[in-house]
Amino acid sequence: MKNHKAACTTVLATLMANLLEQKGEATEGLDMRLVHTPPNTLLLTGPRGLSIAQVMEALADRRVFRFTIVREPVARTVSSFADKIVKGDKQKTKLMRYLKRPADSDLSLSQFLDIMAQDQGARDVDRHWRSQRLEVSYDFINYDFVGDMADLHGALSQIVRRIFQVERPKVQDTRASMGHKSKSAELIEGMTALDRRNIEKAFGPDFEMYEDVRQKLAQVA
Repeated sequence: MKNHKAACTTVLATLMANLLEQKGEATEGLDMRLVHTPPNTLLLTGPRGLSIAQVMEALADRRVFRFTIVREPVARTVSSFADKIVKGDKQKTKLMRYLKRPADSDLSLSQFLDIMAQDQGARDVDRHWRSQRLEVSYDFINYDFVGDMADLHGALSQIVRRIFQVERPKVQDTRASMGHKSKSAELIEGMTALDRRNIEKAFGPDFEMYEDVRQKLAQVA
């Protein structure tokens, strides 16, 4: 299950690279465009690639390996702001339209977090900052494995080993190969106590889910 702002690009790139290698094809052409709009001959994604019936059949089939990656909620929320609001992407335009403000309005991290804490509708405007507990249907899907982005290499190694039956899993590093990174670490350092309380108010269920995932991973470590 794809989880935006939880290494989704790296997960997709890793799956696609291993699929290409399995088919005997080159992996050098992987880029952001191809990863996020993969050909149907390689990977079926989204409503245009998978029907509801196919999804429900897969969820009911115990032979299907169900997995996802989750991320510490503060890091994910701030990363979505740094990547989608600061850069002025279409996601910011959607949020500004919802708030009935000009698309080029300034919005600080503190203001963004206050909006998230106070307005359920704003939290649902875009999947990049929407509750990841809802995004991955954590309470409704019986996952075989839920990885923590804090140990992304370890999580992806386990996923690739399970899916492709390889002894030495190959994991993509999209931060290096595709320049996929933001300045969220600097923003987190400058957060106030109120900022943190606002994130906890907005995404309380995500914090509970994340702690549950960490405990389960610790039990099998």
